[in-house]
Amino acid sequence: MPSPDAPPARAPWPPILIALTILAGLAFDRASGGALVGLVAFPGARLLGGVIIALALANDIWCAQAFARHKTTILPHRAAAHLVTDGPFRWSRNPIYISHIAVVLGVGLLIGSPFTVLLTPLLAFGLQKLAVEPEERHLAAKFGNDYQAYRARTRRWL
Repeated sequence: MPSPDAPPARAPWPPILIALTILAGLAFDRASGGALVGLVAFPGARLLGGVIIALALANDIWCAQAFARHKTTILPHRAAAHLVTDGPFRWSRNPIYISHIAVVLGVGLLIGSPFTVLLTPLLAFGLQKLAVEPEERHLAAKFGNDYQAYRARTRRWL
């Protein structure tokens, strides 16, 4: 088990994975010559993308406020000072990562990038492996039974 004071990761994987997903989506769109553009070219796609992004950013602000109230870091590559279980964390152990996934999906719809939309599940998988699972090990080492109780009553995603 990792040291309770060691950060869960050395790199800030979430923003790296988000950028890679969007850039890869755009590159695949270009390489395909727009072959799949019909997947995101439906009436209201841009509006839907904008609404998804706005809701995700509002959730991120709510999460940041919860972290600030508890005086702990929101940075994924820094050690937590306190276990946050209120606000959006009452319903999901990873509401920020849900927002990240939603933002990428929304961006794909907003800019008409079918491959960005199609790569969104791969982003979720990458976040799970490179951010969520290391953070879970960190929180278990740092907060022990309190984290295990939280984990037992709160879903990982939704």
